[in-house]
Amino acid sequence: MIIVAPTAFKEALGPVAAARAIATGLKSSLKRKKIELYPLSDGGDGFLECISYYFKGQRLRNVTLQVTDPAGRQIKTSALISGRQAFIESASILGLRLVAPQERDPLKTTSKGLGEAILALLDKGMEEVVVGLGGSATVDGGRDALEVLGVRFLDSKDNPLGLGPAELTDLERIDLSGIDPRVKKQVLILWDVDSPLLGPYGALIYAPQKGAGQKELKALELSLQRYAEVAELAIAQRLDHRRGMGAAGGIAFGFAVLAGCKLMSGADYLLRLSGLRDKLKKEDIVISGEGRLDKQSLSYKVIGALRRLPHSKLILLCGEIGVQIAPRDRRTAAISIQPGPIDRSKAIAATKENLKQTATQIGRLLA
Repeated sequence: MIIVAPTAFKEALGPVAAARAIATGLKSSLKRKKIELYPLSDGGDGFLECISYYFKGQRLRNVTLQVTDPAGRQIKTSALISGRQAFIESASILGLRLVAPQERDPLKTTSKGLGEAILALLDKGMEEVVVGLGGSATVDGGRDALEVLGVRFLDSKDNPLGLGPAELTDLERIDLSGIDPRVKKQVLILWDVDSPLLGPYGALIYAPQKGAGQKELKALELSLQRYAEVAELAIAQRLDHRRGMGAAGGIAFGFAVLAGCKLMSGADYLLRLSGLRDKLKKEDIVISGEGRLDKQSLSYKVIGALRRLPHSKLILLCGEIGVQIAPRDRRTAAISIQPGPIDRSKAIAATKENLKQTATQIGRLLA
């Protein structure tokens, strides 16, 4: 069997559209092979799209919420609801795409909107709110979101801090007495990368694409270090080094440490929800892919999760390849879908067609 299981190609195609494009190409040259589609997400871009795909045939409501975007503006966002279970994604509330390049400043952007969305859903009677993390424009450790949910961040004079991570260097005490008790029991956080909060591979690894230069990186590092110190004093436990804590600019850390929420890999969550985790057999061929293949992709994220499951071959179709597959890995191959040197904007526009054409050629080899 051939399993088609890509994630999103950012700025080009969501996971469902990518899976269908690959399947179309394969079917044009593979007439008798069984092909099944399992679009996936790591919790970031495409998470709600995947939830909608796997809940097909079941009652799933789309509700609109009014929240604050990363730049402090009021926007409308969507949540998906099935019974008493709700799903939201940080990419739709705090996403980098919501902030114009000239507005990007991670010392000022805020995660407040995520807290507003969670609170609104809890107030609607949801028994579980599943939050997919990834693709955020923020690096505030989730403190602004948590403030909406009742956590108080105080300076040395017991005055509340202003919004944004720049204020965290003045953090002296965290008051957890007013936190909404529903958050710990009813909010599940799905991380997209297993980075720790601090260190060279921590929450700051993606800060440059959020607008941080060297000056901002240094300031953010000091802010997050202070945040971690005071947060861990508040609960008398050190947790900043744990897997996933650096996801979405440290939002995972704030919710796990200060709110006590359960954390889980977003890729693993969808592999279980889709049934693919238990379905894959060692003779199956898996075709996956994403916009840019990098070290994080191979280790964790969707592709990393697929590599750890049974399969005979894993073929990765990528818009850009930023890391080489180890020579000893005889079961994985990464293939660029670009026909040659191409401008980035043109490559993005041609993603669907290039996926089809590349999949057609792969199908000829598998026929």
